[in-house]
Amino acid sequence: MRLGFVALLAAFLVAACGPVMETRYDFVPPSTDAGMKCVQNCQVQQTSCQKAEQDRIVACRQKADRDADIAYERARDKYINDLKLHAAAPDKYGLPSEPSRSANYSACQQSQQCTLDYQMCYRSCGGQINESQVCVAMCE
Repeated sequence: MRLGFVALLAAFLVAACGPVMETRYDFVPPSTDAGMKCVQNCQVQQTSCQKAEQDRIVACRQKADRDADIAYERARDKYINDLKLHAAAPDKYGLPSEPSRSANYSACQQSQQCTLDYQMCYRSCGGQINESQVCVAMCE
């Protein structure tokens, strides 16, 4: 049983040390003037999308901060009450833990939608996007 765990752990560690790959994109522009104008519109749309995405992230982080403040205030009020109970009857009520404030930003991550939309627009204008995998770390 123990040997199996050690073997599994060793296999995991070896896999974790493998090469780190990254996708690179080579943009081949459209061959027509109309296609190039179309790509310019794609770039305007992408800039607008990225601005909206940044605004969304800022608003999301602000909401997470407000939620964290509210949760901390509630926890602090409960802590103060629990401290009073402990002071009045230490044998009956244990010493409470002091609360801490932490915001959860997990819902505030950058989306890839603007990039995906731009690539789709670029291709619809007649451009090509060639993708390739490139080793960026721990390459052999």
